Amino acid sequence: MPRNKLFGVVNLTENDYYMKQLTINRPLASVPYLGRYRLIDFTLSNLVNAGIDTVGIFLNDKYRSLMDHIGNGKEWNLDRKKGGVFYFSPYSTPDIHSSLRGDLSTYFSNIDYLTEASADYAVIMGTSMVCNIDLKEVFKNHLGTKADITVVYKKIAEDDLGFERCNTVTTNEYGSVTAFGKNIRRPDMLSERKKVSMEIFIVKKELLVDMITDAVTTGENVYLTEVLHDAVTKYKVRGYEFKGYLKNIGSIENYFEASMDMLDEDHIEEVFFGENKIKTKVKDETPTYYAPESKVENSLIANGCKIEGTVINSILFRRVHVAKGSVVKDSIIMQNSEVRENCSLENIITDKQVILTSDTELKGSPKNPLVVSKGSVL
Repeated sequence: MPRNKLFGVVNLTENDYYMKQLTINRPLASVPYLGRYRLIDFTLSNLVNAGIDTVGIFLNDKYRSLMDHIGNGKEWNLDRKKGGVFYFSPYSTPDIHSSLRGDLSTYFSNIDYLTEASADYAVIMGTSMVCNIDLKEVFKNHLGTKADITVVYKKIAEDDLGFERCNTVTTNEYGSVTAFGKNIRRPDMLSERKKVSMEIFIVKKELLVDMITDAVTTGENVYLTEVLHDAVTKYKVRGYEFKGYLKNIGSIENYFEASMDMLDEDHIEEVFFGENKIKTKVKDETPTYYAPESKVENSLIANGCKIEGTVINSILFRRVHVAKGSVVKDSIIMQNSEVRENCSLENIITDKQVILTSDTELKGSPKNPLVVSKGSVL
């Protein structure tokens, strides 16, 4: 792929209503995942793996943790003199459009990022979809079909509840997208399959600028996603089917399921051990200590932990201490947390810096895991 053909646009206007217990103080993009990652790591890695060296992150709110994680983009090779990572806040460029709800005013206020980009095509992505996708192939398909806009979708079974409330696409026999919709459960149609939008779009720079400008001028739309969806009535929009592993982090249940999925060797190998690597911010830690009496089965445990009890089918982030006599089963324990003596945890998610005092017993279910808020002492 020719250099600088593509540049990145990361859209952080995402629905986190069903993730509120983990997004009270952080955006969806910086929710911790799998011991050492954040959700935005998948987006940035997919972009960089496609040869993209310029990425604009259009922030929404609560973005301090996100900027702390990404910094200058060094971990993704985005710390460069030309290009690199750019942050655009909805509060940093007040103008006559700033009172509008939605995110279009932020894009319009920073339209020079789009107009002055050295690349010809924009790749627009969110952060709620966990996948490892070859965007070079998507772009090749985009050029081959001579589409104005390409949207990536995934076929799912009608009864796959992990993609509820996601946007869907309808395509004709020629592969053109004719409409966008919303994935609503239809128990009377369990045998059918749906095409769920992965919120990945490729569009020519000049067309994207024109669509944003027209939308702000007319006031017909207030969100960039709405503009892209309405394009089906005016432009040639093509679909690209993704056939790899995909999970939507749209609720606590989905987050828990997507995390537990990675305890399956086949899933983790497909996402993390292919040709394209998922990168994250590296933090040096001491190795994890496993006491002679500890017991660990089928778990992912990050560096810096101290395991003296039992950990089964669980994910432990950095610097977690599981004391003697405690059993952590089917749970996610985030960093700097402490499980003291004789605790029993099952189907639990603890946010950062949680202390569970001795003899604490907590139990949720796979469909409704119990979430313990950041900094809690129980």
